[in-house]
Amino acid sequence: MNRRPFDRSGSGMNPSKTGYASISFIFILFLLVVLSEKGNSQLKYLGNNYLEYSVDDKTDRRFFENWTEFSLSYQNWRLGFQYEIHLPPQPFSLDTAGQGIYQRYLEYHTGDLNVRVGNFYTILGRGLVLRSFEERIIRWDTNIDGIKFDYYHSLFDLKLLGGRARDRSGVRQNVFQAGELRLKPVSQIHFGGSFLVTEFNALGNVSWGSGFSQINHPYGDVYVEYALKNFPDQYPEGHALYAASNLFVGSLSLLVEFKEYEQFKLEEGVTYNNPPTAVREHLYTLLNRIQPQQNTNAETGYLLQGSYPVLENSVATLSYSWTENPDDLLLYEEYYGQMELDYPEDWEWVWAFGQQKDLVARYLNFVNSTSLNVSEYYSLKFIYEHQHAKVHATNRQYYDQVASLGFSHAPNWTISLLAERTTDQISDQDFWMGAQLDINLFQNYDLTIFGGQRRKGKLCLGGNCVLRPEFEGVEVILINRF
Repeated sequence: MNRRPFDRSGSGMNPSKTGYASISFIFILFLLVVLSEKGNSQLKYLGNNYLEYSVDDKTDRRFFENWTEFSLSYQNWRLGFQYEIHLPPQPFSLDTAGQGIYQRYLEYHTGDLNVRVGNFYTILGRGLVLRSFEERIIRWDTNIDGIKFDYYHSLFDLKLLGGRARDRSGVRQNVFQAGELRLKPVSQIHFGGSFLVTEFNALGNVSWGSGFSQINHPYGDVYVEYALKNFPDQYPEGHALYAASNLFVGSLSLLVEFKEYEQFKLEEGVTYNNPPTAVREHLYTLLNRIQPQQNTNAETGYLLQGSYPVLENSVATLSYSWTENPDDLLLYEEYYGQMELDYPEDWEWVWAFGQQKDLVARYLNFVNSTSLNVSEYYSLKFIYEHQHAKVHATNRQYYDQVASLGFSHAPNWTISLLAERTTDQISDQDFWMGAQLDINLFQNYDLTIFGGQRRKGKLCLGGNCVLRPEFEGVEVILINRF
């Protein structure tokens, strides 16, 4: 099924008319760019392009996706669009195949006022009520097609918006209205509330909202937000509570987060909200794979984290996070410690240790990252990850290892060797290897070429996870700015 731009409700749109409209729109923008170059210095343009192409030899499939963003600015006005190609999308994406102008907008802004008509992303509070965002790495895009009004004053901030949110397959859901009022009687104290009203096909009219407060101090800040929903009586009652505090005492920094989410996953096609996870997010491959998928219907937990420069040119970080469900069943627990050290002058070291535990297994982790400046322009970087797993149900034990070795010439290129190994008895393969080349071309182009094998694994960002399938072949990513 071809995905059609701006046709998300199933009502149908003439594809030829859509194509002509897209071409005409691009042609008009092209003329405006030419005119701006010929004499109107106030008319400015900005754009970027992200292209991803891969050939999977194992499945004999090819994937091609491209996002082109372009905007024109004139005084207080800005006009923009995003042209996308998914022919076809990656297998872990819920998108359907297609191409066209998938986003377009007109925006007016001054120092205090911003009005946008068309597509946009936004967040109310800390995301308990509404968070619309894009994470292209995991193919998450819940942009809104409608109108957004922001007004900023010394004593208050007001945000009003309405429109139709996009689900991850590209379908537009029912119209909703939402807003947020933040009062700022003094610079140290903010408080306010947010709301959202819409209609679910299965339930009728529904609404939810929150109240929040924030205290700012030179030694830290405290934020608390509590949310409730107003659904039909037959629907389970639910609430969401999030609290966080940052504290700075000399060189010591402390972070405390608490969450309590009960029956508060707000979705019908679209997932409207995405509250904070209250767990430490990891960029290292093996640690990231064990991170939990957020479940705002049944989560209670907290995160404690502290950082301190224990030695000269070094910072130590310790953290502990814990999440359980309403029945006191442990969903996720992590102990984590990390030391960053710059010594000697041209060396950078990172050592990390941790234990993660979920419903499946217990995992012991070790990470070493070492960087060395060989000369003024050349450097080496080696990363080694080791993870030992013990499965709860069967006591089966195995370990996974990931290693990478990179050689760089700043700022032009980096070539890396990547490898992963496992002793897991139920794995069809025990070794994967590939090579990657990263090149910066003409300052505005970033090219990445990967060739080889990549293991299947979970990838998580912001509590949202996808399962990336095993890959064997060539992958090309090209990013350019203009």
